[in-house]
Amino acid sequence: MNVLSASGTALTVLTSEDCELRVETAAVVKRPAEGAAPFDPESPGTAAVQLVQLIHDAIILAKVGSIGNLAIAFESGAELSVAPHAEYEAWALVEPNGRQVTCMAGGEVALWGER
Repeated sequence: MNVLSASGTALTVLTSEDCELRVETAAVVKRPAEGAAPFDPESPGTAAVQLVQLIHDAIILAKVGSIGNLAIAFESGAELSVAPHAEYEAWALVEPNGRQVTCMAGGEVALWGER
């Protein structure tokens, strides 16, 4: 189970495993039946409906690409993808043990905490 919230300038996903993902720049949510919908965390617009449908959808894979892009696959076939941003941190993942993975401005991926 996931909990999604939009506050200020970020979309936050809290998982049942106590991981927190913050998406702070534009992203794309894609559901098999609805197709792809771009969204901005400050104003999710029409993608809000697709985002809400992910609340009870299990995450089966999260992958960080070589340029800092993040791809998350859900059990239903839905996908959430976040590209790096030239000027801002695009996303950050914090695990319950304090380990943090962040896509810095420009796409560099930084790690803090336990490895």
